[in-house]
Amino acid sequence: MPEPILYEADEGFIVINGDDVLVSERTEKGQERTEKLRKVAEAVKRKGISRLKVSSIPAQEKMEEFGIETSIITDEERDDLDSRKVAIIEKAGLGGESGGALGEARARAIAAAEQEVSEASSKEDLHLVNAIQALDELDRFLNITTERTMEWYSLHFPELQDILKDNLALAKLIIEIGRRGTFDEEALEKQGFGGKKAEAIMLASEKSKGGTISEKDVRRIVGLAELAVKTAAEREKLAEAVDSTMNKIAPNITQVAGATIGARLIARAGGLERMARLPASTIQVLGAEKALFRAIRTGSRPPKHGILFQHEAVHMAPKWQRGKIARTLANKIAIAARIDYYRGTKAEELTGLFEKRLKEIKIKYKEPPPPRPEQRREFRRDDQQRPRYGRSRAERKPGGRQEKRFYKKPGPRQ
Repeated sequence: MPEPILYEADEGFIVINGDDVLVSERTEKGQERTEKLRKVAEAVKRKGISRLKVSSIPAQEKMEEFGIETSIITDEERDDLDSRKVAIIEKAGLGGESGGALGEARARAIAAAEQEVSEASSKEDLHLVNAIQALDELDRFLNITTERTMEWYSLHFPELQDILKDNLALAKLIIEIGRRGTFDEEALEKQGFGGKKAEAIMLASEKSKGGTISEKDVRRIVGLAELAVKTAAEREKLAEAVDSTMNKIAPNITQVAGATIGARLIARAGGLERMARLPASTIQVLGAEKALFRAIRTGSRPPKHGILFQHEAVHMAPKWQRGKIARTLANKIAIAARIDYYRGTKAEELTGLFEKRLKEIKIKYKEPPPPRPEQRREFRRDDQQRPRYGRSRAERKPGGRQEKRFYKKPGPRQ
């Protein structure tokens, strides 16, 4: 006689033996299921059943606590029960008053999916991905806006561009002063330009070779400058939010790579969970996917770094050290990502280990390696290696137009 099986559904617990339903207990949404398992165990004992097959480890542990021997069902038995799920629920009387078992199962499945989507959308690393992407887009927009403001205003006052190298400071000055004829020392001092720089600006405004500008164009330039200043202020707020979120959810990555670089790596990887599963070799080339696939396709050298090139230790190092430093940095970031996701505590020793290895690399590889002998690489397809008209150049006659032949001349073996 087959053993009874404890079948777990969203609607409740059902003990079946073949096609017969022995015990059923309904569970409501959010209700504690342990109490229902206890009632199932008592009902099973009253029917004289001392051994059950269960479908999960938690149910097995609870049943054994209540004194019932258990074993886990096989995959074939699980598939069979799932295929008969609606019929089992209806026979157990757990289908509900309206819609039957199928409608009840559908409603519960939709509710579970909605809850899962809501929980996935609430993850802080996904909000961090959008924040760092918005930060990069604001940087691009800010650069374009300040460049356009500078180019437009330089038609009226081109000398100011050589004096003020900071485009954002130039935009703030345009907002406050406007035309070059309105420049005075008091206004410049309010903007933080005093001493020799203020004198240089005043002298340049008097001797400027720029053209005249209408009031309408001045208003448009001032509007662009105001937009650039507002964008810069919003960019600073967003950068602070990225730093705060990174220190909260990924303190070790922030400690090793920095908040901005760490956030860009998480965004490129698709989230902290996925980054925690990536090997260090993949983290090293994140952001250089095009160069990597081109190297695979053509046989050229693969890239040594991607986003990690933005790290100070990498881009400030000599070329022959960058690959080794990027590999070391990627190793530490991979460890930091796993600690951040699975443990959530800060490991102070990661930065020390990276600094120690960085010093070793700088000492050991202080001098550049000797140049490699050039190796000629030929990546030709078979059709590119064939003669143009079926005969080699040595076989062609020295003069006159040659006859086109599209097939090779048969050899002695052919």
